[in-house]
Amino acid sequence: MKQGRTVRLRTAARVLAPLFCSAALVACVSTPDGGVGSEVPGAAARDYLALAMGYFDAGDLDAARHHLENARLNDAGQAEIDHVSALLAAAEGDYDSAERHFRRAMRFGRSNAAPGNNYGVMLYSLGRDEEALAQFRTAAADETYRGRAHALENLGRVLLRRERHDEALEAFSAALDLNGELPLAALELSLLHRRNGNPAEALRRFREYLRIAENQRLTHGPKALLAGAEFAWQSGNRAGVEEFGSILGKLYPETAEYREFMELINGERC
Repeated sequence: MKQGRTVRLRTAARVLAPLFCSAALVACVSTPDGGVGSEVPGAAARDYLALAMGYFDAGDLDAARHHLENARLNDAGQAEIDHVSALLAAAEGDYDSAERHFRRAMRFGRSNAAPGNNYGVMLYSLGRDEEALAQFRTAAADETYRGRAHALENLGRVLLRRERHDEALEAFSAALDLNGELPLAALELSLLHRRNGNPAEALRRFREYLRIAENQRLTHGPKALLAGAEFAWQSGNRAGVEEFGSILGKLYPETAEYREFMELINGERC
């Protein structure tokens, strides 16, 4: 894989950077809908496509490629073949090939939403934010797309990176309206409300994030741990400050978030 360019077109063994939820990246791939010049794939093709995606998500790209070829031999639609081929190419860092396959998948498929969302993830990883925004907006606008909530969450992350905070808040809110179990959206929404001077809503959303994280047995990242320590500090909960800070120092001692935490408890921050 090329260094310095990572995408969360996720494989467990070769995970590309942890940015977007994997569920969004496989939506509609295992339930192919056919495309221009093809019938809806039969049961065998659907099964092989599902196997290809299962092995892809497990990080076994060779097995994924093998089952994709079986899907091709069993008359899977061109759009589905190109979509999975794009994911495989991106996972290996062959972004030129991935882009060709994504564009073909969108051209041949009945819906552009799933390949467009995943194409947007790759574009984001390559710093092509405006193009990524266009793909995420299109995917999120498709009311038949089962991954709409993730497309909106992806949209929010790009807007956040572009410092378009009000638009990001709207995107994360819309994502949670569709799927109330998105930890990233809940966390970012909490931080945006705090930034906007809405402490009660910020705390409510942070508690929502904690509930989701506990239910999904997630490991908190440094941003969440710092936020937890700050919320505890503001409420005078010194035990909470110590708990969040201890985990932050243990798991992420070299991060900017831990340095901010140390500034907080040492009185160097207002």
